[in-house]
Amino acid sequence: LFGGILLGLQALAAAQLAKVFPSAGGWYTWIARAFHPRAGFFAGVLFSIWLPPVATLTMAFLAKTVLEPSIKAEYGVDVPWWIWVVAGVALVIFFAYQGISISENALIITGLIEIVIMVALAFTGLASPGPGGFSFGPLNPGNFGLASNLFLGVVFSIFAFSGWESTGPLAEESKNPKRNVPIGLVGSVVVLTVYFVFVTWGYLVGIGVSKVGSIPTASAFPVATLAQRVWGGAWVLLLFALLNSAIALSIACFNGGTRTWYAMGRSGVLPKMVGKVNATRKTPVNAISLQVGVQVLAFVCVLIWGAENVFFSWANAITIGLVLMYVLCNIGVVRYYLTEGRAQFNPLLHIVVPVIASAAGVVVVWKSYFSPFTSTGPVFWGLMTFIVVLVLTVVILIYLRVTGREDWMRRAQLVFEQSGGGH
Repeated sequence: LFGGILLGLQALAAAQLAKVFPSAGGWYTWIARAFHPRAGFFAGVLFSIWLPPVATLTMAFLAKTVLEPSIKAEYGVDVPWWIWVVAGVALVIFFAYQGISISENALIITGLIEIVIMVALAFTGLASPGPGGFSFGPLNPGNFGLASNLFLGVVFSIFAFSGWESTGPLAEESKNPKRNVPIGLVGSVVVLTVYFVFVTWGYLVGIGVSKVGSIPTASAFPVATLAQRVWGGAWVLLLFALLNSAIALSIACFNGGTRTWYAMGRSGVLPKMVGKVNATRKTPVNAISLQVGVQVLAFVCVLIWGAENVFFSWANAITIGLVLMYVLCNIGVVRYYLTEGRAQFNPLLHIVVPVIASAAGVVVVWKSYFSPFTSTGPVFWGLMTFIVVLVLTVVILIYLRVTGREDWMRRAQLVFEQSGGGH
């Protein structure tokens, strides 16, 4: 709920730029145009390390920790985790090359299947409660406590919501993007918040409110145990829903990543070949091909360091990066509506909301990673990865500034205006 409220404020702030700067560049365009191209460059770098490997890393984590062991334990069939990864990523790539309409239709279908199954399991858990019986306890604010790892929990909640941001880069392939992209940004966060809170309540009641303390040390995935108890052999639908979820997320992030790269190539930040569009399907074919290469690289990393280590290190790194990107976007909102967009200025939407969203994000990151600095394992490596990426980005920007190679900023500005991102 905390994660949803924080991101709801952020989505509302981002929508203020999305409705005036619709572009395939999404966050890259909004921040570059409303704040500064150098700040937008950071957003482009973040999207370049966040969205592209989602398919491989998500599929590998799911297959290694849930699909392979669950199917082997239940049916005695050993399907190696890498087979799921190869098949799932191949499907995502196929949809990407076919075009945005087919790809997004596939996303809608897989997403709806997942939601229906997971909500059905939550209802079943409420109808057939575990030890402790039916209870509103999980929804009772009186049961809330300031646990030491609360803020890190919010960090992973933000990561669980991730994907809503990829609505922005689809602007140029959407009807009436100045209206629909903001609705997509805010609406997706609202729907996800209600969904996450409801299904979590249903699962906790189904597992048993009197034994929730044993969840962290459970030997098996607790939700799978619930599904086996209430659905019997049909519990395999849960695995199907999780697989659908991974594919849906992969499609959303694959599309968001390719569109961001396409916009960066078109503006001159990346080589122009990345901005090439297939004449028939109107898809950014070279950006897609480049992402395929990233999938291979991500797969190699998983083979070397393991699915869980790579997944959680990457998750921590990109979550910190996302919060910084949100802050840059919020600064852009305030700056734009106090200057160029003064005629539309609204103190609540253009000052209060972005400032509160930024402050909340900074507090969460500070409490989770820096106060005190006790990060270990993937949390530590995620933080270190983020710091390295941030330093490299700053170094590149300084190099471009010193060598006088910032003409891409002027070209980017021109492309933003030509693509509907001008004032």
